[in-house]
Amino acid sequence: MKSDIMSISRLRMATDGEGVSTLVAFFNCPLHCKYCINEYCHKKSMFFEKARAIYTPKELVDILKRDEIYYLMTGGGVVFGGGEPLLQSAFIHEVCQLIDPRWKKRIETSLNVPWELVEPLIGDIDEWIIDIKDMDPDIYELYTEKDNKNVIDNLLKIRTLVFPEQLRIRIPYIKNYNDEKDVERSIDWVMENLNVIPDVFRYMFLPHTNEKHWREEESEPREDPKPVYKKEEKDPRLKTKLERRKEKREARREAQAQRNQTKNLF
Repeated sequence: MKSDIMSISRLRMATDGEGVSTLVAFFNCPLHCKYCINEYCHKKSMFFEKARAIYTPKELVDILKRDEIYYLMTGGGVVFGGGEPLLQSAFIHEVCQLIDPRWKKRIETSLNVPWELVEPLIGDIDEWIIDIKDMDPDIYELYTEKDNKNVIDNLLKIRTLVFPEQLRIRIPYIKNYNDEKDVERSIDWVMENLNVIPDVFRYMFLPHTNEKHWREEESEPREDPKPVYKKEEKDPRLKTKLERRKEKREARREAQAQRNQTKNLF
């Protein structure tokens, strides 16, 4: 078994959980987020004549072992990211079987994949770092070009199989796509359904890049995780799209209610 790896970033601190870690980033992702900071994960052939690196599980573990002393001294380990690492869950499972169990094993994921790709790693991963974008289906789809049904289904399954402390849920404030009320609704959903206080952060614009490249500025989780942001309206074009979607949804509900009423008459 081999895997196509985008990059290996060593000696990372305070970015991927506790301690010193090595980030293994994989190509490919089911999402097309408008402000993606790793957009090239979709464009391997455009940037490279061939894959950046192809490793077997053992070859990758040999590289990870170079920093083993730092993992053990600081409570760090390996972080699988991307792209969407769960697309390579079989490979990651093999890697986890080979590494020292004292290393922390973390994964950064959107969780927007079929459950069959999540389940093999339930017993392997120590911390699931999950960026849920926004729990509103319309906002999520407009921002990522994909619906969030898999995300919701997988969250409800995974909550029964791991401890709440193993879930680190991240909710971004996304300029032009969600606002304070949207973020608060997402926070409420997470706390009610997962019993987890999420991290709330925002995408910050970098002036020297184009508008599609942003960096994340993360806030510490708080006892009251309600975000405090200055008022910022959604893009009017987005608002129109959302309103149209909501109108269609309401029309479908009314039509269904009328059909049910008609059935009850006979």
